[in-house]
Amino acid sequence: MNFALLLLAGAFSGPALASPPTPPTPPVLTLKAARALGAGSTVTVRAVVLNGAEMGNLRFVQDGEAGLALYAQAAKLPGYGELQAGDSIQVTGQLKVYNGLMEMDPIASFHKLASGQRLHPVRVPVAQATTAFVEANEGRLIEIKGVTRLLTPAGAPAEALVGNANYLLDGTAGALLRVGAASTGPQGLIGATAPTGEPFDVRGVMSQYSPGGTGGYQLLPRLATDFVRGSGLPRLTEEPVPVNVSPTGFTVVFSTLNAGDTRVRYGLDAKQLKESRVDDALTTHHSLTLNDLIPGTTYYVEVSSRNAAGTETASPVPFITTGGKRVRAGGKN
Repeated sequence: MNFALLLLAGAFSGPALASPPTPPTPPVLTLKAARALGAGSTVTVRAVVLNGAEMGNLRFVQDGEAGLALYAQAAKLPGYGELQAGDSIQVTGQLKVYNGLMEMDPIASFHKLASGQRLHPVRVPVAQATTAFVEANEGRLIEIKGVTRLLTPAGAPAEALVGNANYLLDGTAGALLRVGAASTGPQGLIGATAPTGEPFDVRGVMSQYSPGGTGGYQLLPRLATDFVRGSGLPRLTEEPVPVNVSPTGFTVVFSTLNAGDTRVRYGLDAKQLKESRVDDALTTHHSLTLNDLIPGTTYYVEVSSRNAAGTETASPVPFITTGGKRVRAGGKN
């Protein structure tokens, strides 16, 4: 190739084109830091979801410092409608204020990181309930403890709950509870009644509705299970009894107020219960079968149940297997 052709080739090749710059990855902020940036900011956060479809298109999320509302139409954001309480997500979107409530809308993207995460409410006694209805708690899970009654704003006792209706915790002005219209079905709030006869706790997400931008805080329970009797502990409601008693075993049954696992310890001495069995399934109707016991023998049985709120244990009680001979392996007595 002569020199003229080399010059001609160089004229057409030109300098190498640079690759387009990679856009910077947005930093992941805490909810408190994201909220501080204010409306109009696009942020990325990681947090735990507090509710499912019982609040319609709203999902609230919280981390260890703050909470935030998310808003999207499930049909336009695949997977959003399936988000449940306890899901951990990373989500990116723009902040705005809607009638006083700061929320992320529109949501640009999200993905689920994990599920089954434990929710940690802010706990406040009912005597101090109004102190929880503040901006710092917006979007967070709140538990008001020791409530004795729900009243309508007119002062009448609340009966079957109605969607899009307001109630007052212990009749206290400034401690407003609102029932959402989407909380339906067997576990929903619509048609449910608040517990009576003993104090109970109320869980819900602190929201805000204020066209003027200030005040208007309201506690949004999610499901009927947010009215919590017995501080959420399993609380035995029926003492353990034996059923299906045989020479070599029996089934221990008992009931609890709130769901928990099933635990049984047993032995020949009430002070030395050397054997134990556990069923991890959470239930209020407990049943656990003990086998390979000695015929015609008294066993001391202690039952207990554990859940996220704690453990409830009953004192050991005597159960007796029926008489008869145990059959050994191989069919010989």
